[in-house]
Amino acid sequence: MRAFRLVFDRLKTPGPAIPIAMATLVLGVAATRAILLQTGGEPAVPLDDAFIHFQFSRTFAELRPLQYNAGAPAVPGATSLLWPMVLAPFHWVGLGGVSLIWVAWILGYAALAGLGYETWRAAQGLLSRESAITAAAMVFAFGGFTWFASSGMEVVPFAWLLMRSARRTAQWAEQPNPATNWERAELLALAILAPMMRPEGVIATALVVGVLARFRRGGALAWALVPMVGPLVPGAVNLALTGQWVTTTARAKWLLYTPYPHRIPATLRYHLDVFFNTLLDGRVWSSVFLPRGIKWLVWFALPALLFAGAARQRWVRAVALTAVGLGMLLPTTYDSFLVNRLRYLWPFAAAWFVGMGALADGVGAALARWRDDLAGSRYLVGGVFVGALAAHLPATLDDLAVSADAIRRQQVSMARWIATELPKEAIVGVNDAGAITYLSGRRTFDLVGLTSRGEARYWAAGPGSRFEHYEHLGADRLPTHFAVYDSWVGIPPLMGEYLTSRTVTGATILGDATKTAYVARYDSLNSGNLPLEINVAGEPVDRLDIADLVSESDHDYQLFWATQQDDIVLEDSAGHVDGGRANRVEDRFKLELRSGGKLVARVASRGAGLSVLVDGKELGRWRIGGSTWEEHALTVPPELGGQRVVRVVASGQETFTSLHYWAFP
Repeated sequence: MRAFRLVFDRLKTPGPAIPIAMATLVLGVAATRAILLQTGGEPAVPLDDAFIHFQFSRTFAELRPLQYNAGAPAVPGATSLLWPMVLAPFHWVGLGGVSLIWVAWILGYAALAGLGYETWRAAQGLLSRESAITAAAMVFAFGGFTWFASSGMEVVPFAWLLMRSARRTAQWAEQPNPATNWERAELLALAILAPMMRPEGVIATALVVGVLARFRRGGALAWALVPMVGPLVPGAVNLALTGQWVTTTARAKWLLYTPYPHRIPATLRYHLDVFFNTLLDGRVWSSVFLPRGIKWLVWFALPALLFAGAARQRWVRAVALTAVGLGMLLPTTYDSFLVNRLRYLWPFAAAWFVGMGALADGVGAALARWRDDLAGSRYLVGGVFVGALAAHLPATLDDLAVSADAIRRQQVSMARWIATELPKEAIVGVNDAGAITYLSGRRTFDLVGLTSRGEARYWAAGPGSRFEHYEHLGADRLPTHFAVYDSWVGIPPLMGEYLTSRTVTGATILGDATKTAYVARYDSLNSGNLPLEINVAGEPVDRLDIADLVSESDHDYQLFWATQQDDIVLEDSAGHVDGGRANRVEDRFKLELRSGGKLVARVASRGAGLSVLVDGKELGRWRIGGSTWEEHALTVPPELGGQRVVRVVASGQETFTSLHYWAFP
């Protein structure tokens, strides 16, 4: 224990600047060297999304903000407005292309140094001197921060903004003297800049509003109202430039916007269980960064913060840090919060490290009640925490290098092939819109909808809904080529002539091992709009196209238990294609029927009996099974003409796939 204490004393003697600078330099050099050795000397980033930021930074530099593709409408696809703005000026001095990665690395590690400093300062007064140093040391020992400082993303700069906001609001509350105009101005700036860096920065805004309202420090209460504009700034910018307030990222990934709201409670329960019992335990998705089996300690980190605040009468500091730490729960409301090495979680991790320091203090205090000389056990506990995190740094650096090289060999390589092999007027449909747009010089059509307006809703719904949406758009408004993961798209009939592919194995950061380029093919669009197996006269009076979100809404089609996985595309042996919904046990909708006319259905099943009811009256039964799909018809009795509620119900435990319903005269 004496040795640990000597280390802490030596760290304090020269002040924080030297050890922080040394730790940052060592990590930055080690990470950069690992990447360059893996890539053969070319700078690379481990996430394709970094290139989305780079592309938006280019649009700011070229004074066409948020116009992701030149000549296309602006799109509210920049989840971070501030990070592309910070990068934009470097385009003016010629640091475009992959050269911008060097800039992002320097800024990322500068933010890491700032985060370590802010964590140390935030922990002071709340923890012992030694545990405050331990908290800062955990920032540098945690591989997640090193990984993301090299990612080209906004993760570490955002973490710095959050910790700076927590510390400065705490200092505002604790200082005895009236505040200076500079201190107030900084709080207002943090309240605005944090939400511009990430939407979750609203936490910083709330902290600033609360402390300015409670501790006026010679200022009027009105000052507390000013920072409230912070969370409104990104939406206002999006609205002014694109006509839309909500970002496309929110529409594609936030559970609030899912087309299947019935699944929100179960998804949240699952996410929270994974968060507390898997991620905080260093298993599966978090295993590259965290030691296994630590959840029992981590669970008590934030309560220990509050206990330390009560013991030292530093309530504001404890509450501010706890609020930042609790921000880690916000990503559990995202539909895909487990992706990209958990990048949505780590901006809040530093507050948990302060909590771990509080735990070390608590252990020391508890043991000191038994024997006075055991108070120094906090040095040992803190050292164990730092060492356990640092033990994962070699694996983190390996994963960082492999991931960055995988993005280079797949996404960047495909972008360069497109730049040289496809005509300049080509429009490329993509599921990862970063490197291909930024480096190819070709317009892209983002199937996911992050950078193409209006597409996020259909991506979230599923392949069948996307196919139906593409039928409405028509071939002239769709891509001329695709460069995609086949397993993501789920619409094989749109993939025409094979052109090239990029396969990278052994890299879990990729959405799939193989990305393939095709010529687009659209002869299947609208091929299933009319019955193909039943002869009917005239045009349909009404038509419900299953999986077509507009048609479903117009006909009050009940989704019930529908999911994205059940939203599918089927193709018959003649090449006709239709979108539909699988695993149905009942369809219920409204349809305009005609007396004496026909009710026609296109359905599929491996074997199911279906009862057809109109306004509660059974019209008939169908037995289906065996082929890709089947079409069946019933005659509408004279008394059931007009708009009616139609139900199609499967027998027992059987299920079916519904694709289309028509009413003919």
